[in-house]
Amino acid sequence: MTAGVLGVTLMVVAAAAAAALAAPTPADVGTVAQWAARPAALPFAWRGVRAAERHGDPVEAFVRARSLMRLLPEWADGFAAFAYRYTLAPDLADGAPEARAERTRARLLLALGWMDAARADAGRHEPSLLQAMAFLPEVAARGQPGLADALRAEGGPAALADRWLAVAEARFPSPEAGEQRTFYAARLAAGLLAAGDRNAALAVLQTASERSRAVRDQQLATTWRAHVDLAARALRGEAVDLGPVFADPRFADLYPHLR
Repeated sequence: MTAGVLGVTLMVVAAAAAAALAAPTPADVGTVAQWAARPAALPFAWRGVRAAERHGDPVEAFVRARSLMRLLPEWADGFAAFAYRYTLAPDLADGAPEARAERTRARLLLALGWMDAARADAGRHEPSLLQAMAFLPEVAARGQPGLADALRAEGGPAALADRWLAVAEARFPSPEAGEQRTFYAARLAAGLLAAGDRNAALAVLQTASERSRAVRDQQLATTWRAHVDLAARALRGEAVDLGPVFADPRFADLYPHLR
């Protein structure tokens, strides 16, 4: 591989990352050799995802995103954001509310299955994928009337979420695993905002605000919840003092979207 090819590939990866989500961290650069082996494929794959999104076809966008993610196997934030966008995409098809809820259920289970399969290649980013999986069912239920009923066979949104939280706790034992799921929401919302999906980002923040009431350290949770609510209000266009949010490093991923 020539230095020129590697340089072009690095620029392509950086441009693709900037176009949608938080870029791979410096520690991920060690995987660039496998991306550089396919320098021509990445921009075309990314272009296809964006085109499908512009035309309002979540299924096609999801299929194309899967192809793109095969080129970036450790980009866990990318997997999560595409899975969320696919699951939370508005259902514009005709039909009864029950039918729309069932279609959302099918998308949710497919997205969870996709993220589950991605864990094998996620490396040190696997915990982030599991946190995203443990959060998605409740976020989806917030936005789709009837989804909670459609998920009865799975025990409901909370039970489905807790199932993946249990996997996270088993794989990465920590008494704070459930709370980490809540605090991960700021990073997840930032990825969705970078991908141009403000509604999904707001749904994530609202769900996290409610879930924070179950955090054991309520003094910590109350402060965090206040900052979540400030960020959400700002994203809705309200004039608020964001000083406390910018002073909280847990919201660093959201800073570029709040200025």
